[in-house]
Amino acid sequence: MKRTLPLRTLLVDDSPEFLGRLEKWLVRHPGFEIVGKAYTGLEAVKEVSVLRPDLVVMDVAMPLMNGYEATASIKEGAHRPMVILISFFDRREMGEDGDSKADAFLKKDSLYSDLLPTVARLFPQQRRQTDRNS
Repeated sequence: MKRTLPLRTLLVDDSPEFLGRLEKWLVRHPGFEIVGKAYTGLEAVKEVSVLRPDLVVMDVAMPLMNGYEATASIKEGAHRPMVILISFFDRREMGEDGDSKADAFLKKDSLYSDLLPTVARLFPQQRRQTDRNS
């Protein structure tokens, strides 16, 4: 049976503490390889072009460039990873009109229960590996 490679993942949030917790949780799941972290949307755009991740998990509210703007810029670039935006608020509360270029949107308060099923939906070829190791 062919083994799938872990998803090269970039984590983006302006809170180092939150990024540390998310990274610690994700590394326990063999379907992920954390290739980098960024603390602003602008930094995320630069890191995507250098690191070429498969997946970006990015906060909406950040300095210099918010998650929506960073996602639009990333999706216009040469390398277009899947992007999951995360927030403490849902899209309706934020006035999000549904025009986001993100592939998924998750609330931070349910991130740990919703992230793996969302990744399985976005990367169906990874499903067997993440399901086996959950």
